[in-house]
Amino acid sequence: EIEKVRLNKVFKKTHSRRAADKLIESGRVKVNGKKVVNKGGYFVTPFVDIISVDGVIVDGWEAMNNLVANKIDVKLSSRSSPLRQTRMPQFEYIKYWKPTGIICTTNPSISSNIIDALAQQGYKPTHRVYPVGRLDRDTSGLILLTSDGRLPNSALRMQKKQEKTYEVMVDKPLRERDLQKLRNGVVITTDIARENNSRSVTALTLPAKVELTQPKKMTMTIIEGRNRQIRKMTAALNYRTLRLHRTKFMGITLHKLRGPGDWAPLDSGEMKIVARALAK
Repeated sequence: EIEKVRLNKVFKKTHSRRAADKLIESGRVKVNGKKVVNKGGYFVTPFVDIISVDGVIVDGWEAMNNLVANKIDVKLSSRSSPLRQTRMPQFEYIKYWKPTGIICTTNPSISSNIIDALAQQGYKPTHRVYPVGRLDRDTSGLILLTSDGRLPNSALRMQKKQEKTYEVMVDKPLRERDLQKLRNGVVITTDIARENNSRSVTALTLPAKVELTQPKKMTMTIIEGRNRQIRKMTAALNYRTLRLHRTKFMGITLHKLRGPGDWAPLDSGEMKIVARALAK
């Protein structure tokens, strides 16, 4: 027999417990097609019950909670077939050369969202996938998407110190003294959003790797992920960033992608990088 879990745990990787309870109380969550508003006392059965939010099925939540089913035959609700064999879903991992103009959101109501852009390029995920972090609309280059809820946490937490490398073009020739300031850290202000509130934080950026490639171009490697960080760093030194393009993230590159809009499943070498990130 499969042990049941509280419904709010379905959302533990994407919501705080309080936020998950509020989501359930709002009536947006359904189990096997029936609305649930009892936030704390409702239990669901992994690999059996079908959970949805706003009509969209939540795929892979069992794996996000480190639950595994090994060839268990189970009866399902009348909404699906009478009997099926279940096992932990296989995660999907892809890399994508994001063009400028594409927005890193999975919200289908927002035009130019990343999921629709990938669909236009022939990508049809088996499970629901999410971007690992984000690139702003005007930034191009490498971004990962996955159905594995563990990866964003492993890749984006500051303690992990995962490197991100960018090609940066600014509006005027870069001076060596400014390159050194970028390497040492620049004071910038960024907004940090937490559930229903946000606050501004002014702080020195962590040291960066900076290399001049042309008079107005450089490569920058950072380990932070503050909102519009590189654009704000260059602006603090009176430069305007004209082009920002990410070429590398946690050791994975754009290799084998032909150009903007192209995507590919991670290969075996890249999956080893993912495995190391998850093991840290």
